[in-house]
Order: sequence, then C-alpha cells, then structure tokens
Amino acid sequence: MLLWGSKYWAPPDSRGRKLPMRYARILSLGLVATVAFAWSAAAIENADELAGYCQSLERGAKGAGRHIYIPSTREALTCWGYMQAMQDLSVLADENGHRIMGACPPEQTTTLQLIRSFVRYSRAHRSELPGNAVVAVFRALRGAYPCRAEHGD
Repeated sequence: MLLWGSKYWAPPDSRGRKLPMRYARILSLGLVATVAFAWSAAAIENADELAGYCQSLERGAKGAGRHIYIPSTREALTCWGYMQAMQDLSVLADENGHRIMGACPPEQTTTLQLIRSFVRYSRAHRSELPGNAVVAVFRALRGAYPCRAEHGD
C-alpha cells in the first residue's frame, strides 16, 4: 500500500499494522484475566467467612502503623479490601451530621485496627454473628468506636 504524499510505503502485512492488533489482543487478554479473577473472588457469603479471612490476615500481618505487610492470599486481600471499604463508609454522615454507620473511629485509625476490632467482636459473639457481614462489621465498629452524644452522632 502506497501512502500518498509520503516517500515511505508499507505493505499490508507490515509490522506497523500488526502493532495495534497486538495491543488489542493484550488488552483483551488483560480484560479476560481481570474478569476471571473478579469472578473467582466471589462476594463474602456471611460474617463468619469474613471473620475467618480477617483472622488469617491478622495472623500473617507484619509491621506496625501505616507500614504493614499483609499476606498476599485471596483471604487476606479480601478482608483488607472489605475493611478498607468499611473504613471509607465510616465517615459518611446524613444531612444532620449523624454517621450512617453509627461508628466514629478516629481519623488516624488504621485498617488493621478496624480488622482487629472486627476479629475481637467476631470471637466474642461467634454464636450470634449475623449472616450479613456488613451488619456484623457495623456492630463491631459501633462497639469499638462509639460516637459521642455531644456531637449528635
């Protein structure tokens, strides 16, 4: 194929034409791998399952404060991600300033501290853990980090 106005030409099967297809294939494979991973990392079935995952993370965690190493297992990563989401939810408030979760962890609270609070709660309430993991985490964090009444939380 001759490119008009150019002194260079490239045959149809040249490397220039194959590169976009190669990138498209790589992106497609990446998308398939991402979807497959997300499919295999199914949602948490219940509070007991999350508690087991978080206990596994707690046993394998190394370091302190904001410099922490967690095991790179599916269970530990699932717990960490779940509890990071709960940490994000803990700051949401309604129009009156009341925390939606009903828990008020201090701003400097780490994800690992929230995980430890949940694990403690799950051990103390093993026989009465609700089936819903979100409800169990809310209860655990409300108990560990109650909101002060003077702020209306």
